[in-house]
Amino acid sequence: MRTLLACTTLMLLPLSALANDAPCRFTENRDLQLDLGGAKTLVIEVNQHDLHVEAGSGPARLSGRACASNADWLRDLTLTQRHSGDKLVVSLRREGKRGLVVGNNYAWLDIRGSVPADVMVQLKVGSGDAHIEGAKSLSVDLGSGDADALRTQGSVHATVGSGDLLIDGAESLNLLSVGSGDANVSNIRRDVTVGSIGSGDVDLRDIGGDLRIDSIGSGDTDVRQVRGNVEIGVVGSGDTGLRDITGNLRVGSHGSGDIKADGVGGNLTVERSGSGDVRHSGVRGTVSLPRGK
Repeated sequence: MRTLLACTTLMLLPLSALANDAPCRFTENRDLQLDLGGAKTLVIEVNQHDLHVEAGSGPARLSGRACASNADWLRDLTLTQRHSGDKLVVSLRREGKRGLVVGNNYAWLDIRGSVPADVMVQLKVGSGDAHIEGAKSLSVDLGSGDADALRTQGSVHATVGSGDLLIDGAESLNLLSVGSGDANVSNIRRDVTVGSIGSGDVDLRDIGGDLRIDSIGSGDTDVRQVRGNVEIGVVGSGDTGLRDITGNLRVGSHGSGDIKADGVGGNLTVERSGSGDVRHSGVRGTVSLPRGK
C-alpha cells in the first residue's frame, strides 16, 4: 500500500481577496493526478470537506484549494490516494487536528475535478458536501452533510444519516436507510428499493419500475409517478402520500400516520390499519381496506 501526496503551492491571501467566496483567509493549492491502474472502484473519503466531480472522458484529476483561518493549519489539510486491492482510495483529510475549528476558526478542502466514466464510484461523506455527475454506478454513505448525484449511468446504493441526499437520474436505486435526514429522488429508470425511513422526509418521483419500501417511521413520504407496482411494508406515525401509480398499491401495516392515494391504475390494498386515516381517489381496480376504514 502506498500513499501519494498531492503537490502544494503556498499562496497566502488576505480575506478581502476572496470576499465573494467562502471564508478562506489563507489558502494552498491542491492537485492530484489519479493513479487508477488496475482499479475497478474509486472510493472518495470526503469527510467534512467539499467535493465536486464529473465523470467523463477527460483526465482523471482532482484539484482545488485548502482553506484555513490559521496559516499553520494548511499543512494538515491533505489530498491523498492509496491502492487497496482493486480499489483506489482518495482521502480528503485534516491531519493532526491542531486547534479547535469552531466559530471564526476553520480549516477545510474545496476539491473539484473529473473521474473516468467507466469506474464505479463510492462516496463516504461525513459533514461535508459532495456533488457527482455521470458516474458509471455509485454508492453513497452520507452522514450529516449533503450529497447530490446526477445522471448516474447504472445503479445507486445509498444510506443517509442526518444529511440531505439528492438523486436525479439512475438506472435503479437501493436506498438502504434514511435516519433523520432527507432524501429527494427522481428519474429512476427501473426499480427502487427503500429499506427503513426514520424521522426524515423522503420524496420519490418518476420511477420507471416497481417501488418497495420496507418501513416508514415518523417521517413523511411523498411518492409520485410510479410506472410499476408500489408495496410498503409498515407505515408508522408519518404521513404517506401517493399519486399517479400505474400498477397496484399495497400497504402491509398502517399505524397512526395518514395515507392518501390519488390515481392508482391497479388495486389498492391495506391489510392492517391503526388510528390513522386512509383516503383514496381515482383507483381503477378494487379497493380492499380493513373494516372501519
